Amino acid sequence: MDRTKEHADLASTATESAAAEQFSATAASPAAAEAPRERLCVGWVAGPTTVEEYGRSLQPLAIGLMDELVEVLAICPQGADVQELPSPPVETIFYGPSRRWCFDTGAVDELVEELRRRKVRLLHALDAGAWKLASELGKLAGLNGIAGSLDLDDHRILGHLGDSAAAVLAASEPIRQSLLVHRVAESRRIELVRPGVYQVRKPTCFLDARLRVSIVAGGPMDEFEPFEAVIRCFAALRSGGRDCVFFLMGEGRAERRLRALAETLGVRADLTFVDRQSPRLLPGIFKAADLYVAPVPDRGIDVPCLLALAAGVPVLAAGQGASDFLIDGQTALQFMPGNAADLTAKLTALLDDHAKAAALADGALKHLRREHSPAGAVAAVTRIYRQVAAAPTPSGALQSS
Repeated sequence: MDRTKEHADLASTATESAAAEQFSATAASPAAAEAPRERLCVGWVAGPTTVEEYGRSLQPLAIGLMDELVEVLAICPQGADVQELPSPPVETIFYGPSRRWCFDTGAVDELVEELRRRKVRLLHALDAGAWKLASELGKLAGLNGIAGSLDLDDHRILGHLGDSAAAVLAASEPIRQSLLVHRVAESRRIELVRPGVYQVRKPTCFLDARLRVSIVAGGPMDEFEPFEAVIRCFAALRSGGRDCVFFLMGEGRAERRLRALAETLGVRADLTFVDRQSPRLLPGIFKAADLYVAPVPDRGIDVPCLLALAAGVPVLAAGQGASDFLIDGQTALQFMPGNAADLTAKLTALLDDHAKAAALADGALKHLRREHSPAGAVAAVTRIYRQVAAAPTPSGALQSS
């Protein structure tokens, strides 16, 4: 996905400036100006892909917590990709291997001793899949625990927690509502904490009229119809004389049929299939993109969409799913899932009106600065951590549901 060096350097500079600006905002927050408080050590319990998938929001959170006198000990399975965790300040210990539904008793005992040695005060399961281990560790170590929820279907994993979780952190309002409807925990224990991400200052689409427009579509290719619509849209743009280069980023059982369709429609010369990319690499990919298309609504937080918006790229999405940052007409354009004509019309509108596309991307950046700033996430998480650490461990705390 090569573009000119000037385009890449500009986007890179903007990203670095935004990161520095938002780190400074965290350091200058009212909480940071208060008298020094007691140092607090928190254990982040992660599943096999948690850090890789959500590292772009965990990284600024960990850095910001350091300024709030909160130390983070990451507890991750062996083999997990933890490159996104800044070390220091984050220390990482690994567990495993484990059987599918239970953990080796000796390994758990070793983790408990490590938690005690490092004076960990509470445990935070970063996602629902990590709650089982966090609850077991908390029960043995006598620690309160927090369950993270990043998916609309997490109620099936968490069950009815009662008071076994001191707090449940919902990453979006749709997720919070799902937790409430399914009575995962008392409403007072369910907190809305949106992930914070670094953002560029200005839209980065269509910066150089001499370059071909780059359109990236991404997501799981398990179903044929969503990406069929994308390829038919690309074919329509090509036949209409649009000078674009296209990328399909993902993998799945429908990929072979989609490649055949691209050949049949004559767009293969301008279309590149790219394997699913780690979210760690997405900011670099979006530097070279002018538009991003999400053909499949995500039941979890749509990290690629969030990072595309944060990179200043206009997003077209087939639905909101769990991602309340995808607001039709304000932060993104939504199209009917599987409808090639609708997608083509909305893509064409942005291709014809670069000012409109830039305004959409700018609206998304303003929304992210309000609702997804690293400083805001740090403030919310710090408050919850200190409340939970100060609370007594309830009788029977951290029993698995």
